[in-house]
Amino acid sequence: MDYFKELENEISLNSVEGSKDREYFEFHKNRFKRFDHFLDTLDQRIPNTPKKIKVLEIGSHYLHTSILLANRSYDVDAMDVEEFWQLDFVKERAGKFALNSIVENDISRLKSFQDIQDKYDLVVFTEILEHITFNPIQFWKLIYQILKPCGLIYISTPNAFALPSYVRAIKNALSLKSIGITVDDIFSKVTYGHHWKEYSAKEIIKYFEALSPDFKVEVNPYNYKDYDLKPPYLLFKILSKIGNMTKIFADDLEVIVSLKEKNIWQINGPEY
Repeated sequence: MDYFKELENEISLNSVEGSKDREYFEFHKNRFKRFDHFLDTLDQRIPNTPKKIKVLEIGSHYLHTSILLANRSYDVDAMDVEEFWQLDFVKERAGKFALNSIVENDISRLKSFQDIQDKYDLVVFTEILEHITFNPIQFWKLIYQILKPCGLIYISTPNAFALPSYVRAIKNALSLKSIGITVDDIFSKVTYGHHWKEYSAKEIIKYFEALSPDFKVEVNPYNYKDYDLKPPYLLFKILSKIGNMTKIFADDLEVIVSLKEKNIWQINGPEY
């Protein structure tokens, strides 16, 4: 079965006029394709793959990724904030694809998961890492708790060294304009947390090694945005094209964290 084509058909036929469903899908289309290819390798990545793979998607949004999982007959818990689960088409889509909805308005606490142990074979955490504005230690400790031994975490996130961002950061610093996220960026987006911290590949490896030696981290630079080399923002697009020919300056990072065994959690959160 062509699982990606099934998702594409769902968006084509059943997107709701006036929602951002189709727009979001089209922008992230190549990222979803990459995730679909990753799922093709899941049997090789999880030893003794269970008959019914159990997945938690954190930040399920319009359920695009959850549909790719459900079409493979995985048992999928789709978690997001109430604003998404109040959308009628999201609720209808969850019913259609037999997705288990979890409303969680504070992912820093994950109250729904406090008493759960060794439940999930795969946790999907795409386009969220860069938005986290709270100390993440307890969050990841809970993910460690609910993930089965030999389970996986799949992460996608922007690369801190994406060439357009890197050049812009140097330009803004040299001109004494700003360091880090700009005022324009803060004011122009509706979000629970802007891109307060984007990571390099080396930082992500250090991040998970600091949490537990049981985590093994694979980082793959890639890109999913397909820009036409014409105005507006032509320089940005050219820089992106050049950066994506390299690894260190590619736009995005795919991170696959494996938990081969569960022996040591080695870091606790700071005290207030």
